[in-house]
Amino acid sequence: MSRSLGFSALLPAVVLVLPLAVAGCSGDPEPAPVPRPAASGQPEDPTAAAGLDEVAPGFDESPDGAPPVSDADLDDAALTALLRTRASAAGDGHCTPDQVVVSLEGLDSSLGHRYSRIVVHNTSAKECVVEGVPGIGLRGGWGSRFVPEVAHSDRDLNGAPVSSRPVRLAPGERAASDLEWTGELAGSESEPASLMVVQLAAGQVPAAFPARVGPEVIDIGQFTTIRLTPYVSMP
Repeated sequence: MSRSLGFSALLPAVVLVLPLAVAGCSGDPEPAPVPRPAASGQPEDPTAAAGLDEVAPGFDESPDGAPPVSDADLDDAALTALLRTRASAAGDGHCTPDQVVVSLEGLDSSLGHRYSRIVVHNTSAKECVVEGVPGIGLRGGWGSRFVPEVAHSDRDLNGAPVSSRPVRLAPGERAASDLEWTGELAGSESEPASLMVVQLAAGQVPAAFPARVGPEVIDIGQFTTIRLTPYVSMP
């Protein structure tokens, strides 16, 4: 068992972010719902159930036709369409993909669970903010959009509470969201993960990077369960 990240608690408590219905006073008519604006083509919620009914038969078989468009050739609309969930926060001053480098760092595993970190490095000359939990999506090597279950946790991979407060990143500073995945992991005969997209703030086009930790492809598959935490600052 690898211990490269030194996590002491392997099964963090998970809090699913669910919308709360607020009833009016007794006898008062319920207020009309207020629509929440969202960027076209982007998911409405920051969590998602596994999309078992969203894939066509044969999704687990390597296609015989022409190879898919390469990850590097996907445009903003295609990257946005890969998002499974949106970022939980938005606002002025939030980091944008052209200000940062996003990557996976560290890899640990135990009892069918995998652990890594989504790291955001401010490489610009201007301070920016990350806040809450990032949006996430994955593309497979056969060109498929993965439909994993995505949940949020209010505890880090060591079991310590994590706040959703904004993290200000001066030039050169970094922040991370803990990433855990488990359940139906990808195997040797299934479509490997190729590209990960991470939305830094709701409404943005996501940042895209290879679904790897160093040279190692992560074994997130079509229906893997993913858990994310809010950003915390890193050394």
